[in-house]
Amino acid sequence: MPSVTRKAQANRQERRERIERQLLDATDRLMAAGASFTELSVDRLATEAGISRASFYIYFEDKGHLLRRLTGQVFADLTDAAGTWWNVADRRDPADVLAAMTAIVATYRHHQPLLVALNEMAAYDPQVGTTYNEILSGIAERMAAVIEQGQRDGAIRRSLSAATTASTLTWMVERACQQNLPSRPASYDRELAATLTEIAWAALYLEPPIA
Repeated sequence: MPSVTRKAQANRQERRERIERQLLDATDRLMAAGASFTELSVDRLATEAGISRASFYIYFEDKGHLLRRLTGQVFADLTDAAGTWWNVADRRDPADVLAAMTAIVATYRHHQPLLVALNEMAAYDPQVGTTYNEILSGIAERMAAVIEQGQRDGAIRRSLSAATTASTLTWMVERACQQNLPSRPASYDRELAATLTEIAWAALYLEPPIA
């Protein structure tokens, strides 16, 4: 019986994750077409995602709850992008940093309408604001671990506070993307990724990359 229960729980979790991804994609499409999150009804979101209204309310209390869950999906994508660098940081290769920054900027660009709405809603919805800050803090903690390892290896400046530096760089990237991408064409993304790479590398590393 326990195995049956665990399987049922796993199936429910898998279905929830699939529905969340469908709703994230639907929200991105609708907002990219000009709709604002506040004017999107549950019915419209559910229809665009290919699910029923009843299915929506099985997993979400309301649109605010949905937005908080979608925040997690978006920042999971951002964490995966950052992993392009973090997972191979011991190579000390700026190309890895550039690959990560390029992927991060691309993720912000793809989810830009939703992230703009998220920022707006965070200003007056404490739960959304808390979720946003907690997720970014989680990303900063992952980056702090990379910095600490680099300091132990002698590659990253030991004078830096890993936690403070990670938080500063995380919010720098977040603000740079949020403030610049909405008003710039996609052709700007490469320049932004290269600039963020130069700043991060210069801030962290003591020496040029190992050949």
